Amino acid sequence: MPPELTIVFINYNSARLLDRALSSLHEAEPHLAIEALVVDNASRDRVEVAAICRRHGARLLQLGRNAGYGSAFNRGYRHARGRYAAVANPDLVFSTPVVTGLLRFMDEHPEAGAVSPQLRYPDGTPQPSARRLPRLRYVLAGRRSPLARILPRYAPARDFQYAAAHLAKEPVPVEAVIGTFVAFRRAALDDVAGFDEGFFMYAEDMDICRRLRQSGWQVYLDPRLTVEHFYGGVRRRFQQFGDYQRLKALMRYFCLGRGGPARLVLRVAFAAYLFLSEAGWLVGLREFEYSWQTEARRA
Repeated sequence: MPPELTIVFINYNSARLLDRALSSLHEAEPHLAIEALVVDNASRDRVEVAAICRRHGARLLQLGRNAGYGSAFNRGYRHARGRYAAVANPDLVFSTPVVTGLLRFMDEHPEAGAVSPQLRYPDGTPQPSARRLPRLRYVLAGRRSPLARILPRYAPARDFQYAAAHLAKEPVPVEAVIGTFVAFRRAALDDVAGFDEGFFMYAEDMDICRRLRQSGWQVYLDPRLTVEHFYGGVRRRFQQFGDYQRLKALMRYFCLGRGGPARLVLRVAFAAYLFLSEAGWLVGLREFEYSWQTEARRA
């Protein structure tokens, strides 16, 4: 009998976080048939990762190179045996039976192609878990935007991040969910042929949600279900590389379907933004990272 859900953890040099995630998953859902499948993106600590997978009974797929987030999931999905499939970061802690809730939701909502729980920071504060698809008016509305932090009631940011969604009492249909932990219906994934592997990391979650909705599937955030996310727990060790990949992914997303002149303008604009970002690094200016400050206070 196949497992209820296959959770595909995408790992890159995060053995300690992966160990904690797998341990908490089994503690939170001891009687549920869950298949944990770890896709390791050519980590330096792959021996430790293999030992962790054996200890927690997780299947392991080790790649010969870092294929990126969406591509790694697609490879893992080919080996998934669950009725549903989910993608997950290793910097999660499961303290409630969130998987049971996600499965119940998917069974009760056949129109749902994807659903995400409400993510929470380590101190319990709700974390932005859904967002509208990128539009130029939202460029300065992300959760790391200085403008959004200086002006907490900045209307585009509240709109972009579905500010009231985490207060809802029922599941909320949204344009996109954060790819930290998302459960998918197999038929929906097959309809859109999985993640677009042209995105190395970042924006692949927005892109797949866009394509799911174009194919007639709904995307939901269920604020009744929560999971703890140490936001930035993986990214902080290669922040500058991650920032570059984020801008590269957003540029690719905005360029999709646009003509040559528009693509040229967007490329110039993103190149200028990258230059300013790199200049900020040189003088010690970096973007706000919530969980990094939290963990620093705990250390």
